[in-house]
Amino acid sequence: MSEEPAFKRLVLRAALRKVSPMVIRVIAVSDRMELPMFNDVFCAMLGWSTDMGYILRIHGQEINSFRRKTRSRALHEFKLHRQEKFLFVSDTLSNWEWDVQVLDIEDGTAEDKRPICLSGRGATPPEFCGGPTGYRLMLKRQSEGDTMLPPAMVEAGIRMFTEASPSTPADSWNLLRSAVDECMASLDKRLKESGPLQPDRFSLQEANDRLNRLIEHQWWRFRQ
Repeated sequence: MSEEPAFKRLVLRAALRKVSPMVIRVIAVSDRMELPMFNDVFCAMLGWSTDMGYILRIHGQEINSFRRKTRSRALHEFKLHRQEKFLFVSDTLSNWEWDVQVLDIEDGTAEDKRPICLSGRGATPPEFCGGPTGYRLMLKRQSEGDTMLPPAMVEAGIRMFTEASPSTPADSWNLLRSAVDECMASLDKRLKESGPLQPDRFSLQEANDRLNRLIEHQWWRFRQ
């Protein structure tokens, strides 16, 4: 009876760029995991969908889910070493950029083929909130409410613009007013859909429950 090929267990620390409070996840995966599965696992841990594509930038290369030749490469093919870092973009539309660092590389066992979240901090942002900028604006709107950009502040800004550019048609400033109103209305709508944001909240149990559901539904992918 042939033995299963040896594999390594990668312990990875992922930190989300351009958001505050910090969002960090530590996850352990098999180095035999192919990139499409890694993306599925990573998004499942966060509670996101996986249909917006991914990008991996490592060793001067860019591998993404839109290139058929390279998108199925496995993690072990990059010959990662401890403390090495790479960039992983989940959801190319919103451009969520994660700095990923290899914390440890261990000999794998049969049980280690199952991905597991080891620790974390900070809440996962709502997936469709407009990326890091949209998330920051949602947090600001939730914190400040109507004082975030009151009408008096908008009008004061418009007066400054008018003095600096007196030849600009008045309709241009009306467009600016409308754009500000639409922006605030969009933020309010997103906050209503997502519910109150709790940026410091993290549940290790919930992260692993989501991973276990993925494994149960796609068990055959984790037997390799």
